[in-house]
Amino acid sequence: MNTNIYHMEQGFTDRKALEELKIGKLKKQIQRVYDNSPFHKERFDLVGFRPEMLKRAEDLKDVPFFDKTQERASQAESQEKGYTALGMHIVCDPRDVQRISSTSGTTGNPTFTGYTQKDSEVTAEIMRRAMPIMNAKPGDIVMHAFVLSMWIAGVPVADIMQMAGLCVVPIGGTSGAERFAVTARSVMPKQLNCTPSYAVWMAKELQNKYGIDPAEFGFERVLLAGEPGGSIPEVREEISKLWGGVKIYDGIGAMHSSFFSSFNCDHNTGLHFLAEDFIHLELIDPATGEILPLEDGVSGEGVYTALDKECAPAIRFRSGDRFVLRRGQCACGRDTLRYHVEGRTDDMLLVRGVNVFPAAIKAIVSRFGDHGVTNNMRVVLTSKPPVQEPPLEVRVELAADLPEEATKELAAEMSAVISKELRFKCQITLQANGTLDAFQQDKNQKQQIFIKEY
Repeated sequence: MNTNIYHMEQGFTDRKALEELKIGKLKKQIQRVYDNSPFHKERFDLVGFRPEMLKRAEDLKDVPFFDKTQERASQAESQEKGYTALGMHIVCDPRDVQRISSTSGTTGNPTFTGYTQKDSEVTAEIMRRAMPIMNAKPGDIVMHAFVLSMWIAGVPVADIMQMAGLCVVPIGGTSGAERFAVTARSVMPKQLNCTPSYAVWMAKELQNKYGIDPAEFGFERVLLAGEPGGSIPEVREEISKLWGGVKIYDGIGAMHSSFFSSFNCDHNTGLHFLAEDFIHLELIDPATGEILPLEDGVSGEGVYTALDKECAPAIRFRSGDRFVLRRGQCACGRDTLRYHVEGRTDDMLLVRGVNVFPAAIKAIVSRFGDHGVTNNMRVVLTSKPPVQEPPLEVRVELAADLPEEATKELAAEMSAVISKELRFKCQITLQANGTLDAFQQDKNQKQQIFIKEY
């Protein structure tokens, strides 16, 4: 498992050894993919690439990208042929696959990803690395409140946490506040896993409907995933306060490589990328595909190549996530790549030539929490994205009723701040409390971002 390359408290302490390990794995993986996947072999041959041409990591630039559209086409073809749900690009024997998970399918048909036993062990190792970062110990009781479905954050992550040594209570995300309370009082958990919107909704449901203070359950930390918010200071502060001052952690995965790959520490200096020996990360200009240097402050789309994954490994898979990189030793003592997530490239809007990410809007909206608004917001689309004509309307929910004049002033102030900081014309519309339900989710609890009015 090569766990000796990573130090639990210091991160990757020997960069030379890490790079030597990675290039060896990369060569082996590319050759394996070429030899065992006619789908990838054809793609490589079309651009004139052969595995022996890869001498160093930089040579990966000659390998074509793979993306969600190609993946859907590959899986549709393999399903039509009765081969496998996982696609023509699968590399292992389908009988070696022990887990099939899927995306939510909110923007099209769901895509599937498979994991062999070794693939799950890799993800479990990354989870073990995250445990000291979150002050977690083997045997800690974790209430897992993601929807227990094929969605990767559901049953698969519950299994991975068990493999890592945690004691998982799979409460699920649909059990309701009353059952949640009964279970939490009984099992004495230390950690809650859920989406940011679920954490807010459940806390308020417990308080408002049952008169229960969530602090009484004794949670020490909440691990958030599945939607933006876990790395936004104001969202973290709100959730921490609602749950009695708990510590808040954010986690993100690398699709077709690992369920989880990155977590923030207590210093919140970015998400620590804990999987450099398992996943090769590139940053590219999303418009041109040009490779960007992995230097402090560089912003680009994350591209993953799985170094160990056996089933349908990511080979220059375009994640759609836009990162801002952070380099240098963190205050926690770990020397790892770190990054902040700017947003999804497929969520990005163009407003008079300005790139606008909903996550950036949400971060500013969250700063107005003490002015009388909640974190619940929707961006109104008046035409098919990404191009939108200004002003871009953003609907934000009020925490409580305000006088009409105060509402107008607050909306104007928020519009001005967003317009100034993000450089596009914004129009804030404030709506009554309860009209933008934070728990208005898709089937996997992921909060909706857009309202389509076209």
